[in-house]
Amino acid sequence: MVNEITFEGLTGTLAGLEMGSSEGSPLVCIHGWLDNAASFMPLARLLPLYRWTCIDLPGHGKSAYRPPGAIYHYVDYLGDLYRVLESLEFSRYTLVGHSLGAGIAAIYAAAFPDMVERLVLIDGVGPISHDSEDSLTQLRKSLQFLGRSGDTGPRHYPSWDQLVERRLAAGSISREAVEILLSRGTVREGEGATVLSDDRLKQRSPLYMSQRKVVSWLKGIDARTLLVMAEDGLLNKRASTRERVAAIRDLTRKMVPGAHHVHLDNPEVVAPVIDEFLREGVTPA
Repeated sequence: MVNEITFEGLTGTLAGLEMGSSEGSPLVCIHGWLDNAASFMPLARLLPLYRWTCIDLPGHGKSAYRPPGAIYHYVDYLGDLYRVLESLEFSRYTLVGHSLGAGIAAIYAAAFPDMVERLVLIDGVGPISHDSEDSLTQLRKSLQFLGRSGDTGPRHYPSWDQLVERRLAAGSISREAVEILLSRGTVREGEGATVLSDDRLKQRSPLYMSQRKVVSWLKGIDARTLLVMAEDGLLNKRASTRERVAAIRDLTRKMVPGAHHVHLDNPEVVAPVIDEFLREGVTPA
């Protein structure tokens, strides 16, 4: 099954997809920056016995934008996720997150340990931190971006191929993966397409958290955690990764071949790793 679903978020309607088996164990999935709920479709096809609830974060996919003048702040995403989980019928969930979504899932699991049974993180572990001394420059650029006019609303591309090539140039990702994301994140119009995501998502945060604070939060995770790291992904390139991994008490780390969007590019590699982790310790019915 693949069904469109909606929730009421902090500042508007959140859209999403429900896939797999309605009788399966519930997985609530949070995508990465500028992606959308379709990010998890390849995994859901390979693991159809789970109940996949995949949301579009605010300003992404088919979800509503933040109000005019608002910032897409990381902490607010936690409030949106809280609204979603409170509206669902289960008391405990497995959270699955990629990149930005992995950061959201990890901190949510630390804040609400009674709601999260297991945690699956794909090439992400906690939010981006920033400890350098250029914080004033960062703040200035962020507010300048917010103050400009014309930085919100859908953007039209006259050529579908041009849009695909632009997305391919933005990072290491396959054409098939791009097509999956754009199938949900755009509206086709003749030979072109309109991108639905809010351009304000490209604004830098006015205030990043420190690595010290992120690590202290990660220490609060009680859930059994799987971290899927891509060999050519982002985590392998970040100096902060080792300290963050060490902060999570019950963590299984698996290295798999692929780049940052490994769950989209190589789902046949990631799916069995997730399935094995979720089945571990579960008594057959």
